[in-house]
Amino acid sequence: METTEQRRELAAFLRSRRARISPEAAGVAYPTGRRRTPGLRREELAALAGVSASWYTWLEQGRRIKVSRQVLGSLAQVLKLDDVETQHLFRLAGEVPPTGSRPAGREEISAQYLAFLDQLDPLPACITNHRFDVLAWNAGYCALLPGFAELAPDRRNNLLITFDAGFRGLYPDWAQAAEQVVALFRGQSADQLARPEYAELVERLAAESEEFRALWERMDLVTAGPSSHRFRHPVLGSLELGYVKLRLADADATLIAYQPLGDDRVTERFGELVAAARQRP
Repeated sequence: METTEQRRELAAFLRSRRARISPEAAGVAYPTGRRRTPGLRREELAALAGVSASWYTWLEQGRRIKVSRQVLGSLAQVLKLDDVETQHLFRLAGEVPPTGSRPAGREEISAQYLAFLDQLDPLPACITNHRFDVLAWNAGYCALLPGFAELAPDRRNNLLITFDAGFRGLYPDWAQAAEQVVALFRGQSADQLARPEYAELVERLAAESEEFRALWERMDLVTAGPSSHRFRHPVLGSLELGYVKLRLADADATLIAYQPLGDDRVTERFGELVAAARQRP
């Protein structure tokens, strides 16, 4: 629920962005009358956003009124807000910010993040987008998931990997791992499932896996956070790795980094696997 301070901030933010945009840039066909201040008039913005001038005036006055996501989207479009400003607008109105129009791609991951992944070696780490596609990874991640590097690019997705028969043996409690990843995906992608990229992934998995279909129909939800995974590695044996997730500042993506729990030798053993892989032709 938004507070009085949020409503004041929302009103001030809208006023500042309304003053910034000219009538011509906003698409006002025939600006009329002398203007004492630059920017759109309230009634012009209201008309372009499809709301009444009185209602919009109340919004800029910080009154306690409910603003729908549709109206917020219209205001953001008319005011030509960028992604950061749009997210700020939604948060001030007490709404969950919309995600991007498509999942982030590898080309949006800056070189600094890619270098950081390499610096985390030999500990496994990767960067995934909102659709759970694995966009970037280090050598330690390939050591953790033998066969990952050989996957076709469109199969490098954490949902697909979990239900891939070639990786199932890595999880000693596969059923629990599958429940977790499906519930996490549904919880994080609820507002995106109608988009073609997300619908295609769900349809693909439903066609490939009866187990996925059953889990998807349960509509379970879990939240993301630091946790741990157990693995049955073909070389390293039984492993328990903790992991943390860090949102990237300049892309709709998340860095996932694994760390050993209770056995410092695991890092050394990952290092041996990474070194051996680099020596292979």
